[in-house]
Amino acid sequence: MQEEPLAFGEIYRLLEQQRQNLRLKENQLEFRHEKDEFSLLMHLDEVFPEDFLELISIAKRFKENWRIHTYEKGYLSLQALNNNLFSTEGLFEQIKIRLSALGTEKQLEIRKRGNPTQSEISLINALVRAFVARKKNENPLEQLRSAGCQIFLPQETHLTLEDFAGYEEVKNQIMETIILPLLHPEVYDSITHKTRRHFETNRPRAVLFSGPPGVGKTTMAKIIGHEASYPLVYVPLENILSAYYGESSKRLAMIFDIAAQAPEKGLIIFLDEIDSLAPSRNEKLFEATRRMLSVLLRKIEGLESKTNYLTIGATNRPQDLDPALMSRFDTILEFPLPAEDDIIAMLALYARHLTQSEKAHLAKKMLGLSPRAIKDICKKAERKKAREIILEQKQEIVLPQLQDYLQALNSARANSSSF
Repeated sequence: MQEEPLAFGEIYRLLEQQRQNLRLKENQLEFRHEKDEFSLLMHLDEVFPEDFLELISIAKRFKENWRIHTYEKGYLSLQALNNNLFSTEGLFEQIKIRLSALGTEKQLEIRKRGNPTQSEISLINALVRAFVARKKNENPLEQLRSAGCQIFLPQETHLTLEDFAGYEEVKNQIMETIILPLLHPEVYDSITHKTRRHFETNRPRAVLFSGPPGVGKTTMAKIIGHEASYPLVYVPLENILSAYYGESSKRLAMIFDIAAQAPEKGLIIFLDEIDSLAPSRNEKLFEATRRMLSVLLRKIEGLESKTNYLTIGATNRPQDLDPALMSRFDTILEFPLPAEDDIIAMLALYARHLTQSEKAHLAKKMLGLSPRAIKDICKKAERKKAREIILEQKQEIVLPQLQDYLQALNSARANSSSF
């Protein structure tokens, strides 16, 4: 059932009540009705990059179908569409929203031919509240969290290199090329100042983790953050990609821009599945994908000029990455599937009660599996043993034996094509 427009007297009452509740002056929030068109203008002190995405998010909560008329740096224009996308009747009477940060013009503008409906007034009030409640001096980490990133603070992440079983060569490289430079940047810079005519940091600014799924690339990024006392900003792929033209590249650029405002100590940006964001230019790419790659190249290079920042990319398919992007990474670390000695070290964490010979026997059987798969098999053996104790009402806790792990391994291989 289509909503009826409200009388202007009721519109004025609702908006004036909102203005008073938020303690806004008349010159901060102006609304009028002239020549059969309603308009609202909200003057803003500042407009932040994330405000544009927040506006789209709020608009879609109240109405599903919108058309992005213009979306460029510092400017966004939206127009509501009909519920029936195939109908053009009354299209120009739908509500329009503009957010501008061009020059000195920082404002939110809303227009509607005729009077707004009750749901449109609710949308207007939600937008006004959002811009009033916005924290102008919000911590960059909180801004990144609001933008959909996951933040892992070093004091909340208790994983260390000792918790990453096996991979001794990889861990040594990480300690030497990443963690030590982050912990003692002054030593590295002092040497460079004395050895080079023109100073240029010798510390890695962008690192690529390469390896199959489940080998611990994300876990290692968290460990680096904890060991070096740096916040880790995990950028989920699904929060970047968007069906709206140009929005994905703007979201990615916004995340880097916010990160650049972080305190002097800096942070780590972790981009998982980076090959999906920036595949090789040799492939046939959509224009949106090209824009994403262009933004990624510019932003990684931009952060390279800042000290104490680290960008980590992770990929399962390094061969698919664009050569220009590969050149931005000054360190590439390979995470292969674990060797037999690595698996024995993992079993010392997940099945420490087994004898050394039993671990060695099980490790031979587990060759070709990822650390994640190995951990899952150990969990499966533990759950099976726990279920037996409960169902058989045993009084004594019996730990899983070698045969239980082998059964769990065989079952996993039979039930999953990934093993």
